[in-house]
Amino acid sequence: ECAHFVLFKSDLSESAKMKISAQAGWSFDEFDPAKSEISQDFKEAWVWFLHHKIGQLFVQYPDLYVSDEHSAAYLKILGLDGEGAFAKVLGYFPKLDGVKIKLKASIPFFEAELEGDIDTLNSTTSEVTLDALNTALWKRLEFIQTSKKISLFFDELEVFYHTKDQYMRDVRMVRDIIFTVDRFNDFFIRLGKNIRCFAAVRSEVLDAMSGVGQEVERLVHDRGVNISWNSAKRSLSHPLLQMIAKKIAASEKENGIPISDNLLEKYFPKNIGSDNIDAYLLDNSFYRPRDLIWRLTIAQKAYPNDGMFSTENLTRTAAEYSAKLWEEIRYELSASYSQSDVDVITMAFSGAKSYFHLADMEERFTRVSRDSERCRALLKKRSVEEILRDLFRLGAVGNDFRASTHGERRNRWVFRGDATLLIDKQMVINKALWKHLSTTK
Repeated sequence: ECAHFVLFKSDLSESAKMKISAQAGWSFDEFDPAKSEISQDFKEAWVWFLHHKIGQLFVQYPDLYVSDEHSAAYLKILGLDGEGAFAKVLGYFPKLDGVKIKLKASIPFFEAELEGDIDTLNSTTSEVTLDALNTALWKRLEFIQTSKKISLFFDELEVFYHTKDQYMRDVRMVRDIIFTVDRFNDFFIRLGKNIRCFAAVRSEVLDAMSGVGQEVERLVHDRGVNISWNSAKRSLSHPLLQMIAKKIAASEKENGIPISDNLLEKYFPKNIGSDNIDAYLLDNSFYRPRDLIWRLTIAQKAYPNDGMFSTENLTRTAAEYSAKLWEEIRYELSASYSQSDVDVITMAFSGAKSYFHLADMEERFTRVSRDSERCRALLKKRSVEEILRDLFRLGAVGNDFRASTHGERRNRWVFRGDATLLIDKQMVINKALWKHLSTTK
């Protein structure tokens, strides 16, 4: 039934194509996704998405805006006017920039709103481009008055690796969210509207955008805020530990318990082994809030009747916590590695030395590759040095060495603000991962 095929990878010669075309009436187009800007540009789709979210808020909370002809037209274009005129025609998230959208109702209204950008096919069906719809939405939103502050959040935008094409497409999608959020904020600031958009993006996803063009680094630097928990020195006053203290204080208040002066001293031992409690909790983490939340929640669930976080319940649940952290590393590696590659990395690091040099880890990967085709495939794509640098960026690997024979020990970690892994110095696997990976000293 098809009269047209798109060949992504064709082994057909030109003569073969001509013969098939003559005999079957088929036509052939060579298509390279990497060269197709239309297929890889999602800005107009995200613009529609954000307009749609704002419209949904207006419908859900009528007191957010002033109802007039501008807001009525805005909601009608979005299909949110409740009359069914345009509802669901575009769907929730149109896929491509420049795509033709078919309208099946209220043609006179859209002809007026889009000022000639609509192409009437017959009395009941018309087509319009997505950017034409967005232009009409911008014009209407400019005159809509809001009565309360509105904030829209894209939380923890991430990408995952399944195939190369899919991965690069997803990176472009996140890239275009950032551009779109900036475009909306520029619009709101220029018109003095009390609406703002926010996008939270993992650092490894931002790093991956360097290979997709239209660099966002300058935009993020100029408009973004870097959230880091490594600025304070390790102590009981560290922001991460104070966050835990505030949570405990809120729990005491909720349960009618007089709030203690020294909450951390009341609910935690002073030391665990040779480590002060602040060193034990922080150094066995990636210096992120969720690490400590996991650490304490695991102990709490395993020992629900204990009145404090003791040496016993923290040390006995250390292995489960360590496994949880490695799952997080696997999760973050999937932003740039396939699941097969992540399995190989796990295999190579399991049973490895806690402290090692580059040659040690290269030897370990070589040993694994002798019996693993997947490992050989990974090493064709990434060097061991590249893998270590990626693990450094995620906090799984750092540096630990002496500056001289009897000099001071130097520790370098991404969560302490160190930008690069010193590949020629001794490295160390994060202590929090030792139990799960069964590392050797």
